[in-house]
Amino acid sequence: MTHSTTNNPIPAEGIPTNKKLVKHFGTFLAGMVGTSLLCLGAYALTVDRLIERSAIPATYKWFLLKETPGPRIIFESGSNSHHAINTDAVGKALGRTAINIADNGGYALEDKLTRLETYARSGDVLVLPLEWTFYHREKLTDNYVDTLFSSNRDYYQSMPLNKRIARSLSLPPATVISKIKSSNSTAQTHIESPAQDLFVSALTQPTGHQSRATSSGPGAGVAEQSCDDYILGKAQIRQNLKLSKNVKPALARLKKLKARGINIHFAWPVLVGEGCLTAPAYVEDFRTEIEAVVNNAGFEFFGTPSQSLYSQAYQDDSPYHVITEAADIHTKQMIGFLKAEGYGSAGEPLNITHFARHRLLELELAEAKQLDQSPLKLGETLLMDNPEQRDQIDFTAGWWAFEPYGRWMRDNRAMFRVTLPNDLPSNTVLKIQGITKSGRPEQVNVSVNGVLISSGMFGESVSLSVPVTDLPRGEALSVFIDLPDAGTPQSPKELGENQDARSMTLHLQSMTLAGVDDSPVVNLPNPIEDTPAEPVANKQTSLNVTPVEVRENSQSILASEIPNWNFVLPGNSCRLDLPLSRDVDSSIKYGEGWWAQEAQGRWMQGQEASFNLTLPQSTKANGLERYTLRLIGDFFSEIPQAIGIKINGESENIATIANNGVISLPFETTNNGEPLNVTLELSTENLKSPKDLGLSMDERTLTYFLKSAELVPS
Repeated sequence: MTHSTTNNPIPAEGIPTNKKLVKHFGTFLAGMVGTSLLCLGAYALTVDRLIERSAIPATYKWFLLKETPGPRIIFESGSNSHHAINTDAVGKALGRTAINIADNGGYALEDKLTRLETYARSGDVLVLPLEWTFYHREKLTDNYVDTLFSSNRDYYQSMPLNKRIARSLSLPPATVISKIKSSNSTAQTHIESPAQDLFVSALTQPTGHQSRATSSGPGAGVAEQSCDDYILGKAQIRQNLKLSKNVKPALARLKKLKARGINIHFAWPVLVGEGCLTAPAYVEDFRTEIEAVVNNAGFEFFGTPSQSLYSQAYQDDSPYHVITEAADIHTKQMIGFLKAEGYGSAGEPLNITHFARHRLLELELAEAKQLDQSPLKLGETLLMDNPEQRDQIDFTAGWWAFEPYGRWMRDNRAMFRVTLPNDLPSNTVLKIQGITKSGRPEQVNVSVNGVLISSGMFGESVSLSVPVTDLPRGEALSVFIDLPDAGTPQSPKELGENQDARSMTLHLQSMTLAGVDDSPVVNLPNPIEDTPAEPVANKQTSLNVTPVEVRENSQSILASEIPNWNFVLPGNSCRLDLPLSRDVDSSIKYGEGWWAQEAQGRWMQGQEASFNLTLPQSTKANGLERYTLRLIGDFFSEIPQAIGIKINGESENIATIANNGVISLPFETTNNGEPLNVTLELSTENLKSPKDLGLSMDERTLTYFLKSAELVPS
């Protein structure tokens, strides 16, 4: 029996079509790409979290670049310029600030340019004596990669987001994994402020240059090879030298910097020792290639390679490092090159040591975080050298490291934080004991949370007692110490005592929270109840801040005599507010027209600004009082031709302006004991910012910097 056969067709949906294959493959690829991007993002985020952050630069070179005002002469390279260019001498010869930010020839050229793009300012002069390796090396060195997480963190932090991501993804996974393990196994608690090391550098090498008077002997790998081998490797490597792929892009970025008003010059790096510049591979061919590409980009070199070559007698520890005698010779040559370009004036360079004394304190205050600390214990003596008690005191700003028996203040100002217990009895004082570097008692003012509460003598036989009964309890108090009469601090090295280069003022040794019977305090007369008020005497006193005080003569106590540093710690930040004379109520209220608080005062934003202060009660029958309102401050770019002041909305037309920035206005009023509204109106035509004048990158328009205010009876 036969059966007919029929071909039953397979349903169309059972046959994969080309469209479906493409769709599935596309979905697979999209998933792969998405997963890859997610992994790369997680990797970059991990690197970002591992790199340290701080308001204080990790190295002094970074402090110079980021913080010093311009215009400046900046030397950027590896360590050859650190040793060879005396920027103190350059600044003095050319009448402008010169800084040496040269650090290490093994760091990435791209990242060096990024920091210049971020922090160089219009009017700066940039000199680049780059080591030979910068022109041919493309890979990151192991040392740079390792230190990018710590001492070189500022290179990373200076990058915009896209460059941070690119740099993160360029780091080898083995290094990142190693950093993750070390961060998990090591407590990341920084007891000491990095500002301490920066301050030592500001005292010993203020502009960033350092060289040795005599050679310290050859470093690792120096004696075993010739100079040419040390600089660029063995002969077979030198014969194939070529410009790296990143040189031309680097020059393109420098051209953009030049367009921003930054003058740029190249120079040849210093080489010192036998066997330098003998290999034709880079003496002739490679040098010619470097010069050609630099010249084609619109830049020129100072001098020739042979003018940067010194004999073996001048070598320190490597062919790139010269001793002081050669540094003096090379610096004079560099000054000549710069003068030939027209750089030089009759001005004075910035005193960077003095600048750093104040700026580093501000950075430490900015770095201060909110505290949750153990409170002091009544009757217990807190010893500075006792590690078990260190959680009861936070040395926030202005201190050197812990030492046996105490801790030194670096300068004339410093701050620490302590917390008072909740169950504090009345008439309690914080007794502070220690010594002074001068060996004699020093006048000390103490402010707590911005209020001046104590002023007295402090020394080996004179303890300082700070009244604390009325202060907040259960929260960290900001205690600011100021030495109003002290001069510039000196170090034991300057005094010929030893080689310690740290400047010192007060040495705090112990603190005790005690009853007033143990630490008597002489109360300062109340300026409202006891008139006339007298200046704070050189004895232990307690000062209560009260509304405006009026004296019988015009000799008032200015902020420079009793500074009231109003520092506040909101959240995770710290700032300094305007120091006020005792003449003005500490609750002065600022209206419109002001920028935020700064260390010594407050800037007006433009031509008009206002504030309120409280007048004292009148003692006269008719209530009519005559005063002179004196505002002490500085004008930014010009002293206005005229100034208008409104008192409670009414114009007063007889304000005078002194050359020292003091504005005086006599007026009369019957609104005693009430708030007084003061409006300043400046006739400044051209508003300028520090950036407009090439002083810094600050774009705020500034006119008048108010430091203090006072009322004087007319």
